[in-house]
Amino acid sequence: MQIDFGNMPVIYETREAWLMEFISKANYYFTGKGYPIPINTRVTVGFTSNGMKSRDIGECFFPAASTDGHYEILLNPTNENEAALASVLTHELCHAANGKPGHRRDFGAIARAVGLEGKLTETYAGKDWYSWAAPIIMELGPMPYGAIRHDAIAPRPTKGTFGLKLECNSCGWLARVTRTKYVDPHPFLTCPVPTCDGELVLEDK
Repeated sequence: MQIDFGNMPVIYETREAWLMEFISKANYYFTGKGYPIPINTRVTVGFTSNGMKSRDIGECFFPAASTDGHYEILLNPTNENEAALASVLTHELCHAANGKPGHRRDFGAIARAVGLEGKLTETYAGKDWYSWAAPIIMELGPMPYGAIRHDAIAPRPTKGTFGLKLECNSCGWLARVTRTKYVDPHPFLTCPVPTCDGELVLEDK
């Protein structure tokens, strides 16, 4: 669901500032349910540890993984809008409030208390979440943010010229070579085996 801000101006210069303020305001609700958010919690927008092709929409690293002892939350930049980011952030804040990884019963108790629904590994914002989160989002106003489309992420180029198969057509001697460095400059290559007068043949793949 997208929240309509009308003609509200962008107040925060960065999306991280917007998200940190959301955490500050959400903590009042978390604390009221008995699950305060640790003060050493940070959030940013970026691809998760599984990379840009991953469908993971958020990730929470625990203080043991941070050089200055913070909960480090990553929100995938393919999340569509403020409500989507805030919903995913809420899921990751449940991990921080729980103090340990996993989606077991103790995590589930926090997630349900703050209005998240669905499978605990793939929660979504329910009406109870919107009842407290939507007013916060409206107060913060639009985020300086635009989602990155999955279909716009170009695949990384692969090295297609390495490991070409070069084989003797007589004795079967075999080598792996790069075409540019070892093959292209020569009109033909003879087998290096002293007792063989065969010719090396390149197998294109």
